Amino acid sequence: MNKPDVSSRPSPIAGLGLFATRAFAPQERIAPYTGQMVTRPPDESSPGGKVFALEISPGTWLDGSAEDNLSRHANHACHPNGELVWDETAATAWLTASCPIAADEEITFDYGFSLAESLFHPCACGAPDCVGRIIATPLRPALRRHLRFSRPRD
Repeated sequence: MNKPDVSSRPSPIAGLGLFATRAFAPQERIAPYTGQMVTRPPDESSPGGKVFALEISPGTWLDGSAEDNLSRHANHACHPNGELVWDETAATAWLTASCPIAADEEITFDYGFSLAESLFHPCACGAPDCVGRIIATPLRPALRRHLRFSRPRD
């Protein structure tokens, strides 16, 4: 029996994290993000109160909440070492290494949240330049400007 390339265990970022059990090279597929295709996004009233859904296209989500989907434990980070890549021909999402990943390193990716979504999801990745919210990389400068101008003045 083959040893899995990833494992799930407590993370310093949040809850359970996904960890490499071997080294990965850039662009190497790490693990599939599996689940059932649904026409409505699962909500936080689902079992466990967590949502593991990926929006594939408008009106189509991949619900990754199944126990056998280890990739659902990959946390968000402002400087991720992985990315989720949708394989159109296979209709499958894959966690893929975006840089070298060492054995025992936590695997993270950018959740790509909108500004509205970010308001409800604090980020705990620990990066020195983290804005404190889970938000898509291209939107971070706008959020920084907003936070800078919305603070109370002395």
